[in-house]
Amino acid sequence: MRKPDFDPDGLRRFLEEVLGGSFAGIKLITACSRPENFVVWRTDGEKFSVKCVPPPQPGRLDLFPGLVAHLKELARTDAVQMASDVLDFEGRRVLVTRWCEGKRLMPHQLDRQSCASFIRQYGEFSQAMQRCSGVLPPRDNLKVIDSLSGRLQGLCCSRLRRFLERETQRSDFVYDPARLKVIHGDLHHGNFHFNNGAITGFMDLEDFRLGYPADDLARYVICGAEHQLWFDLAATRRTLSFFRELLPLYPRDEWREAVLGLLVRKFDRRLGRKGLKPIVAANLTFRLGLYRRMLAMVDCYSKQ
Repeated sequence: MRKPDFDPDGLRRFLEEVLGGSFAGIKLITACSRPENFVVWRTDGEKFSVKCVPPPQPGRLDLFPGLVAHLKELARTDAVQMASDVLDFEGRRVLVTRWCEGKRLMPHQLDRQSCASFIRQYGEFSQAMQRCSGVLPPRDNLKVIDSLSGRLQGLCCSRLRRFLERETQRSDFVYDPARLKVIHGDLHHGNFHFNNGAITGFMDLEDFRLGYPADDLARYVICGAEHQLWFDLAATRRTLSFFRELLPLYPRDEWREAVLGLLVRKFDRRLGRKGLKPIVAANLTFRLGLYRRMLAMVDCYSKQ
């Protein structure tokens, strides 16, 4: 986990000046991979989620205006509660939203009420996102698959290479721009909270993009499975049972693209010059086994 290149306590004092009141503390959300997500709390216990992002690097598209447009639209719903306009702190853009009360739940922890609530509330959240404006990039998994397949040649990743070759040959996926929608882009158990069987709100929204909602839901399932104990078979079965409940929501090809695309992007990020860094055999075996079972469930559902 990298440390932020600025003083978090300075950010806390800045928020006190802008928002008013006294903040008792600030904490980096260590579940996130980038040092830009914080939780701050007032002396009375009120919490806020704070995202402090640097300006875009030269030559890279600035997606922040599109993100802000989305957040302002979503602020009209219960999904997002903005606490202020966009702020400027030492050249960084700061977004402050109300903290979502409750706790994180992985897919295998959902009871029947929470499962039904998740499906319903994500559907409402998805509908609200479609009203948002702004220029967003599509995610083209096919390009990543081609790139990764080429880089795997000659490396000691024969199981992964054979798996990708077999599954991409079986895939009949073609991007249909008419079916693309605005999606969260980083939907996992750390980015929304449950309270009394219902979602209290969604967080960490800077990865909005054009894609298929199946990509969001597959990410929640896969991240939940990969964060639990590798060999907790009962939890894995419950996770896959939850995935089966989701299948009727979207077409087969969207599910296939979502599952395969997530696998490819994960390994593409981990692939260095000397191969997959460091992924032990058991880890790779678990991942491939999980993806095989999910793809098999998608194929079986499509034949019913």
